[in-house]
Parts: sequence; structure tokens; C-alpha cells
Amino acid sequence: MASPAKPPPSMLTSNLSFQLPDLLALTSSFPFRVNRNCKFATDSSEGWLLSQSTGNDDGPVLSQNEREALRSVKYGLLASLCSPTSDGPQLRVLTDFLSLVFVSHGRILEGNESHGWRPWTSIVHVESAQDALELLESNVLLKHIVPSLQQISRRLPEAQRLRWNKRFLHSAKAFARAQLRLYENLKSNTIPTLPEYIKLRRETYGTSMFIDLLDLLEISSRPSGIPGLHQFTVWAIDIVAWILDIFSYASGSTGPTRCDSHNLVSLLTTHKNLSVQGAMNYAGGMVKEALEELGRLERELSPPTSGSSGTGNGVTSSEGTWGWLNLVKSAVGLSVDVSAGRRPRSDCKFLTDAVMGPPPTDDDDASFDLGMGRAAGSTADTKSSSEQTARYVQALKDYIVGSIHWGYETELYFGQKGDEVRSFGWVFLANSDHM
Repeated sequence: MASPAKPPPSMLTSNLSFQLPDLLALTSSFPFRVNRNCKFATDSSEGWLLSQSTGNDDGPVLSQNEREALRSVKYGLLASLCSPTSDGPQLRVLTDFLSLVFVSHGRILEGNESHGWRPWTSIVHVESAQDALELLESNVLLKHIVPSLQQISRRLPEAQRLRWNKRFLHSAKAFARAQLRLYENLKSNTIPTLPEYIKLRRETYGTSMFIDLLDLLEISSRPSGIPGLHQFTVWAIDIVAWILDIFSYASGSTGPTRCDSHNLVSLLTTHKNLSVQGAMNYAGGMVKEALEELGRLERELSPPTSGSSGTGNGVTSSEGTWGWLNLVKSAVGLSVDVSAGRRPRSDCKFLTDAVMGPPPTDDDDASFDLGMGRAAGSTADTKSSSEQTARYVQALKDYIVGSIHWGYETELYFGQKGDEVRSFGWVFLANSDHM
């Protein structure tokens, strides 16, 4: 029986080295800012995390490896880049939250049964939950942030607190469902389809809860009844999820966040029979087209005023923040359609229904506004809603660009070679680390 032929050297090389999409260029029009309270939030949050215990005389809440990696992961920097305008106490809460969520996610990828959710927590238990903070109490990691959130929420007027709790419960359930589903998939060696994975991936890092915390902390607030705002939010969440998956895959098979059965790049190689470089290019194309959708929606959410140059008060014109995308499209002969419906334009090459799954429904829009107040009515309300929308849109853009820059700064993905990868885009993996 003949032994299988060895792949040519060119194929080996293509698998061992590949170039990442130029994510910084794709978001070069986004303002890039770092919160000046970064050091305070980082030091105070890390000190707090290292002091937390399980409460069952089982020692500290973080394992030895998690404690040793805490400084190099730079959760405080992530929060600072994603929320550059928050004050010190606000940033501290966000840092605490992101730290606990990332640790919990890392444990799930490791197959660690102490990933966070107590053994009796199930999908049925999650669906029956009536209070978000009580649900988080059933997570051995996130329960440590509950007292802070309780204290802050009590300061809100009762009606506002009830609305926020209702919205946060919806987000907390989505997070719990996603984490429990991911854990069960890994236990049963289940490989999801691309649409299944994209839907699951949206909430595995608790992004909707993070957005709700921005509202609770009065960093940004989401107005209700705004057409297109739900789609804008979903695209922003997807973009960050795909970017972090690109980074995770590039960290190599031994990377703590790499999970080939639940990673966009890996699933593209599986379901679309692409090479690693081909899958990287495809993922980059998805990010690019999603950013174009984001730009289209932003123009609809914040239409330019008469005579506006697109530089004031967060209002953009087709020649402003997103004008470069239109110029690129024009250069390749594609028309610019700013009035398309929910789904990507028909000229999209990467964001097809086969990848993204069925379009959102009216029920999805209704759940997005769950617990929110009435839509704007009077002229004053309209102006206030417009300002809220602009702040909300900017907050999500901060979230996107902040996540990208953090990916090169943290040692979670590229170790101490983040600057090299950012500058040149190339990743080189050892022979034992590319499968």
C-alpha cells in the first residue's frame, strides 16, 4: 500500500505563515482614543480580582495560571480603549466585568467544569430567571461583580431601574445560553454550521451586557424605536467577534483562546474548503462588508444636515467618516446604495445568506427595544433622541476600534510580538502549532 504523498513545500509554507487582514486600515476613519484612567482601573481591578475568593474555602477565585497571566492580558487597557470617555469608577466596573467574562470564556474553551456556571444551571434555569443579577449570582465568577451593579442600579429612578433590569435580564440570558451551548458543543464534539456559529458567537463574550453597562453607567444610552439601530448593533457585535476570532486563530493551536471547532477562520476552512490564507481573506472580507453596512446604517441614523460638511456633532455625510468606503466602491464599479433593507446589499460577496443565515425578524427588533422607554415624540424629544443615537453609535465604534488595538497590545494572542504583527500583518507558526 503506497504511503500518502507529502504536500509540496509551498503548501507547508502557506499553512505555517499567513497574513492577517489589514484591520487597522479598514477602521482608519474611526477616532482612536485611550482613557486617561487606564492605569487606575487596571491596578485597582487587578488588586480586587487577586483578593477575591470562591467563598467556599477553596482558595482564590482565579487559578494560579489566571493570576500569573492577569497583567499581560491587559483587561484594563481593553476597557480603556473600548470606553475612552468614562471616568475612573465607571472604567473600573467595565474592567472588572470584562476580566471575569474573559476568564469564564477561557475556562469553557479549556473544558474546565469550573467555567463559571454552577452544575445545576441549565438552559431551563436560565429561561425561567426573573432577575438578571440573581442569574449572575449563579455564576461563580460573575457573582463577584453583582454587589457593584446592585449599588449603581439602586441610584436610578424606579421606572428607569425597572426598564434597565428588564433589558439586562434579556442580555444576561443570551450570554448564559451562549456559554452553556458552547460548553455542551465542546463536550459533544459538535461542529456548528457557519450561521449557527455566528449567532452563537455574538454573546459568548457578553457583549450585549457590556452595552447595557454603558447605559447603566450613563456613558451612553440607547434610544428606543429607532429604525436601523438594532441592525447597527448586531453588525458592531459581529465585527468585534470576527476580529477576535481572527486574532485567536493566529495565536496558534496552543493559544488559550484558540478553539478550532468554534472559530470563524477554522470553520471557513472546514465548510468552504479554504486554505488558511483563503479563510483569513474571507474573514477579512466579511469584516469589510460589515463595516460598509455599518456605514450605510450610520448615514441613515444620522443624516447630514443642510450644508453640513460631516464633521460636527457626530453627524456624517457620504464624504465624511464613511466617504472612503464609497470611493472604494466607486473605484471598482459598484453602486452605492444607502437605502437597502435589513440584509446586506445584493453585491456582497462574503455576507451571503449561506454564511449569515436567515435575516432578522420583527421579533428581533422588538426584543432589542425590550424594557426601553417610548420613542421620541416632540421636537425636544427628537433632538434628545438624535443626540443619544449619536453617542450610542460612537460608543459602538469605540468598541470596535478599541478591540482591534487591544488585540495587538495584549499578550493573549501574539505574546510579545504584537507590534510586529501590527506593522507587517504576517504570522509565523511553528510546525507543531498550525494544526
